[in-house]
Formats: sequence, C-alpha cells, structure tokens
Amino acid sequence: MNAAVQFGSSPSVNAYAAAPPPPPAGQGAERNAAWWNALSADQQQAYVQSQPAEIGALDGLPAEVRHEANLSVLREDAASGHDRDNARALLERIENSQNGPETERIHLLGYTPPGQGNSPDARVIASIGNPDSADNVAVYVPGTGTDLSNIRGSIDRMDDLRAQAELVPNSGTTSTIVWLGYDAPDGLIQATQGSYARDGAPALRDFTEGLAEARQNPDGRTTVIGHSYGSTVVGTADAMAGRGLAANDIVAMGSPGMGYEAPERQGWFDSALVDNVGDMHIDAEHFWAGAAGNDPVTYTEVHGNSPVDWSFGGQRIRTEGASGHSEYWDPGTEALRNQAYIVTGRYDQVDTVRRRVG
Repeated sequence: MNAAVQFGSSPSVNAYAAAPPPPPAGQGAERNAAWWNALSADQQQAYVQSQPAEIGALDGLPAEVRHEANLSVLREDAASGHDRDNARALLERIENSQNGPETERIHLLGYTPPGQGNSPDARVIASIGNPDSADNVAVYVPGTGTDLSNIRGSIDRMDDLRAQAELVPNSGTTSTIVWLGYDAPDGLIQATQGSYARDGAPALRDFTEGLAEARQNPDGRTTVIGHSYGSTVVGTADAMAGRGLAANDIVAMGSPGMGYEAPERQGWFDSALVDNVGDMHIDAEHFWAGAAGNDPVTYTEVHGNSPVDWSFGGQRIRTEGASGHSEYWDPGTEALRNQAYIVTGRYDQVDTVRRRVG
C-alpha cells in the first residue's frame, strides 16, 4: 500500500536537470505503486511538474499525487481548452471545496480534456474526501448523457450520499467518487449499444484496483454504484475474464441490464449477456439493485435481464420517495438511505423488497 506523499516543497535543482523518462504504462496498479514508491521525493515532484497528465492517470498512486497532477491539467484546459467555460466551472467547484472540511474537499483523481466539439468527451474522476484514508469508499458510475457540462450534478449526488453515510452511527469516514472514466453514450440511440460498456469496463476495474493499492486503511470498504447505463458498465467490468471489480459490494440503480460477460466465462448454453449474478464475480449477498416502479428504463432490458427481476439474484432495495429515473440520490428517500447503509456495511439496516417479474 502507498504511504501518503507530501508535495509543495521546492525540488532540488538537479531534479530538473533533465526531463525524467516517461512513467510506466500498462503495468497495473501494483507495479505503478511500486515504481512510484521507489522514486525519491525530488523525482516524484519532477514527474508531477513535467508530466502531469501521465502521472494523474496512473492507478495505484496516492490520491493527493493524482489530484495535484490532474489539477494542473484542468487549469491548463480551463485557460485554453475546447470547453473552457465548463472546465472553469469544474475548477471553481474544486477550488472552493478546499475551504471546507477535509472530508468535503474534492480530489481530482482523473482528468482528460475534451476534444474539439466535445469529441471525444472529457474524462473526469472526482472524489469528495480522500479515498486513501477513508473507512468507506463509494464509486459512482453515471450513465447516458453525462459529460463535462453536467458533471457537477453527479458530484452533488455523491455529496448527498456522503452526507447520508455520515449519519450512520459509528460508520467512520466516507469518501464518494464520481467515475466518468469512460465515454458515456450521448443519447438514447447510442445507449442501446454495448460498445461503450465494453470499452469502459477495463478502466473501471483498473481504477478499483488502484484504490485498493493506495488505501492506507486495511479495513476500508469499497462499493461500486452504477446508475442507468453506468450499471451496464459496472456489470460488464465485474463479468470480465480473470477477475472482477475490487469491491465489497455492487449496487445497480435504474438499470437497463448489467451488460456483457467475457466470452471466456460463457458456458455452452450461456448468452453473451449478464443474465444473473452468477455471471459476475461478486457474491449474490453483496449485489444490490434498486428500481422505482415508474422508472421506464428498468423495464427495457436492453442490456440483459433486469437486476431487480426475480431470476437475477441478489437483493432488491426499497426506493420509496424516489420517482422516475433520476431521484435515487434525493435526500429523504429510502433509496439514498439504503445505499448509505450498504456503503457503510450496515447490511442489517438495509430495507429490501421482493424482486419483480421483468
């Protein structure tokens, strides 16, 4: 596990005598962490200063390191990028949070600027609180239509979940993360395609493994939450070959289906879709799903069997107070309270309901 690294001190003159070689690529979180920890403090700072985009993208490095590197990338994008107004709004949100309590400060764990005309869309990973030291970590994967222009709404949702988790007695500290580390579908037509989930799944799995590598609290918990198409990304990531997500629990809210199983894991009569929790790596007792009765997306099954269907397995949580497709994180709802209980490991407090047909 990584130890926390302090930045801000001036590196030695020799640290900048020559540009450091490129950081490792494609080695995984464990090797990334080992490489980073083998560097001197001056070498680490030289990398953050000279190659912020590369360092900010490395899973397994401490949150404070990634934050400093990605903030440098965001500042440059806010000054001269293709979507300066929205980049500036995100930067302002992050900078303003630094004046608040430590548990409410936003850490920018990933940032890739958008292309011209937002093609491709920006990639944004923002954590409320420091996940390295938190007792509980929730990773939220948003769905269709999420981009730099509205990412602040996803941050608001996760701030509400963090606040709700803090109301759970003796639950410790909770850090909540918005993971837009994939290209979300722009609209309903694109959302019928499975390619977005397949393309984004490996990055999500790598990110969760990076969280585990950087964690300072050996007893810390991680929950991965997918909303709408985000749940399709989550399910596909956990059904990958070899291993699933590095998570204690998975929650699917407003899901159109949990996505696609790796071909290597399919049986003779098994479909390519995640038909039930058995197609994933997560145990059934740690899989949770919620669906409001009037959420039309949950009846489509565009990307597989509904996770609240009687045949899928796992638990269906109550969502009273949440209406339609987008109120699962509204304060005062059973949907939000039950997610907070799951995130903090208070399973006996989770209110479940019988799964439905279809």
